[in-house]
Amino acid sequence: MFNLGVAALIAGQHDNQKERTPPKRPIPVTFPDVAWPEPSVKHPPSAWTGTASSPIAEHILRLKKPSDVNLETLRLFNVSLEPQCAIDQLLPQSYLPPTSWFEPPGQGPTEKPVNAGVPFGGILSNGRRIPDRNEFYLRAREVIFDNSDAFAALTRKALPEQVPPRLAHYRKFWEGLDNLAYYWDNSLDEYLPPKEDAIAPSDEKDTAICEMPGELQESGSLDQTTNENFDADEPRKKPKTETQSGVTPSPVAPPGSEGNAPLSRPGSIASSKGMAARIEPPKVPWVMNMRATQDSPVDLSKGSYRGYRIGNGPEMPDQYRLECVRAFLEPVAWAFAVTFNPHRRPPVLCLGNVRFPVRMNSVGWRGPPDRVKARQGWMEGPVLGVQCRPETNFGSPHKAHADSVLDVVRELGGMLLLAQERAREGRTETRAGEGKWWTTVPRWGGGPGGEIGEAEGASDSPATDLAARLEEKRCSRSRLGLKERRRPSPAEVWKILRSGNPLWDPKVTYEAIGKERGSEWDEVFMVSSLNHHISVLKLRIHRNYLRFLEEGVMPPEEDSSEPWWSPALQRTRWYDLFDVEDRKEAMRGLWGIMQYLMRTPETKEAGDVGMKN
Repeated sequence: MFNLGVAALIAGQHDNQKERTPPKRPIPVTFPDVAWPEPSVKHPPSAWTGTASSPIAEHILRLKKPSDVNLETLRLFNVSLEPQCAIDQLLPQSYLPPTSWFEPPGQGPTEKPVNAGVPFGGILSNGRRIPDRNEFYLRAREVIFDNSDAFAALTRKALPEQVPPRLAHYRKFWEGLDNLAYYWDNSLDEYLPPKEDAIAPSDEKDTAICEMPGELQESGSLDQTTNENFDADEPRKKPKTETQSGVTPSPVAPPGSEGNAPLSRPGSIASSKGMAARIEPPKVPWVMNMRATQDSPVDLSKGSYRGYRIGNGPEMPDQYRLECVRAFLEPVAWAFAVTFNPHRRPPVLCLGNVRFPVRMNSVGWRGPPDRVKARQGWMEGPVLGVQCRPETNFGSPHKAHADSVLDVVRELGGMLLLAQERAREGRTETRAGEGKWWTTVPRWGGGPGGEIGEAEGASDSPATDLAARLEEKRCSRSRLGLKERRRPSPAEVWKILRSGNPLWDPKVTYEAIGKERGSEWDEVFMVSSLNHHISVLKLRIHRNYLRFLEEGVMPPEEDSSEPWWSPALQRTRWYDLFDVEDRKEAMRGLWGIMQYLMRTPETKEAGDVGMKN
């Protein structure tokens, strides 16, 4: 009934100091490692010019399962991969906030007026002013919190001699990171061995507590060992026994609670029904531990565990990763009036006549300046894409290379989808079959029984025009003041001739936000996420390359002066969301990317928005 979000499901519900059933062992964090095929840079690939149709579409049609994706798929796209770079190498340095902005305003080493050196009045492409240092610091101070302090603030636990941190903009992020910690954070992992029984039970069914040697009973060392293994939080259960002749019998250990069972004290008399024959000498706990160590390693799966985790990485729901990454991006995007929403139409990549579905979890859209259109759900863009994937087995000895290639192709497909959507600016969609005879000319083979099996009239009777008949009924009802409420029957719907369903969202104004005016090249950004890490990707792509993907036609030779056939792909390293320094660098880079994309490009060289402070 009430949707509180996925991030509020398990946040703060597990105590990392309380013993519980041990989860599975943590898995190593691995990432795709692909020997990228060498692209053709000097001229278009020979595979593109040797066939009349699109070779990429033909190759995609031959893919029957994900394992069919190989290096040949990457080679056909002819994308050049640049070496891994820092996030400040993806855009001009003037857009990146200086590191001094992580300090409170007024305390930096070189304090300058806000937005010093910003041209054209410091206005973004949506008419809003550029966010200043104060707005950056309000968000940045929540990123640099210690993980344990932020997790304690979520559960409102008191911190000794410390004011709890205030979570506002990044509260959802910390809730999502807390959920990730239950599967990935092994910093506090402590696997405890199973608690050995104070006395080994007999193999017989009716087993009771055996008496110990007199020295141990008098010294009380065994009782002390038993009390150390006893969990004081769990009440001890005592079975009811009948007393005979005023003598109190010793309690019999219930099944499954041998380690917590009380021992017979000197002077107590055990019932004869509860006594078992002593087959072998009793074993004290340290002897059993020594024997277990010598013979075989202790099975920790039957013991207990203290720490954050309740499972390992592959067991984590994929939605937790998406909610955490999205909550990390939203405070930065909101400062620039950008919101993240998933596609309302299935995201598909157009490769000639092939519609290839790709993964795209969320997209950053710019809100329209008209408030009426904003309430109606209109969006502009896309600005930035987000793709989260649940794969974790990139280190397996047999499937590491195949899984790595498949993951890279998924990233490339998501970036090509964003590039195609940004290239729709100023265009109208051509739906499948629009203007063709099979979507405009009514036809029927004239078989017996009437059209589509109807028993109306003779088989050679002409078919009535459905549109004219519906219009006549609508006019007659309108004259009577009635409203048409009857839905057309399936037979009537079948007779309507129309084109295929549209792929473009009718309430999206497609625009290449941040693209230089008059340039044939576009820069597409996407945030990729694996495990508990994020990486920023940038694809520099030419308009002729997108036209070749969609139409499969090579451009004229006079348009081949630039190497349009080889887009350039850049990526940063993987930033760990559990690490404070990685979060700072990732947030600083994302802030600069959002300002770079949301700038007001007056000219082709309008890329020097000063942000020096």
